[in-house]
Amino acid sequence: MSVKERAFAKINLYLDILGKRPDNYHDLEMVMVGVKLHDTLVFSKCEDQKIDLTTSIKITDKPEDNLVYEVVEFMMKEYDIKEGVNIHLEKRIPIAAGLAGGSADAAAAFRAMNKLFKLKLSNEQLARLAEPFGADIPFCIYNKPCIARGKGEQLFFLDRKLKLPVLLVTPDIEVPTKKVYQQVDVSKVPNVKITSMTNAIYNKNYELFTQKAHNALEQFAFKIYPEIKTLKDNLKAYKPDLVLMSGSGPTMMVFDSDKKLLEKIATDNQESYQVNLTKTL
Repeated sequence: MSVKERAFAKINLYLDILGKRPDNYHDLEMVMVGVKLHDTLVFSKCEDQKIDLTTSIKITDKPEDNLVYEVVEFMMKEYDIKEGVNIHLEKRIPIAAGLAGGSADAAAAFRAMNKLFKLKLSNEQLARLAEPFGADIPFCIYNKPCIARGKGEQLFFLDRKLKLPVLLVTPDIEVPTKKVYQQVDVSKVPNVKITSMTNAIYNKNYELFTQKAHNALEQFAFKIYPEIKTLKDNLKAYKPDLVLMSGSGPTMMVFDSDKKLLEKIATDNQESYQVNLTKTL
């Protein structure tokens, strides 16, 4: 028996920083959605009580350092699983790109272990187990549009789907999330209310959505990685409806009502950047 799970990338349509927490994280308020771009993980049992993880590209120096491996090891101990697990990860989501690729893979590992060993855990239970492994993983368990608060673990689901085409353009640099957050000066974060974005989603108001999309991390990422700002400026020259950084970067999201324009931007930039023309879930 084998279990196949798709690990969908995540983008932020709105990201605000409310303040610094005592645990050195930041209090955030976000609107997050999944996109069709995904990694694929295949899990199967093996007789020896071991974990064998293979990946289509090198992600970590050792398999044990991969979050998927850590999740599987945890689940085996937590639920006294005596069998081993073979895992293959087909990687498509760019690494350290502000698309929660590692978190998506970890979430898929929780779901796959639940199915493979018939643990009968709900998504809510899986999300609670996942929280210590990373703030984005609970969202990736569900893959539903939501408002996220706290570190990103407090989820409030939005009963709407945008289903919008989006072009993801990723430069060949890895941006550690921690490094960007270390640059944050809360006093310099503009006051942009989340209600405008949620209203746009609920009313399916595309024009309002493109006006109110917001990422408070952009200015701080640009400070240490000016090439990300250069990329944004170059993409804005095409005059699409919206260009915005996803998460802590460096990926830029490009939205336009004309899919042909997105295809042209993708074609023009495919030799210089990793481009993925996809759709919001």
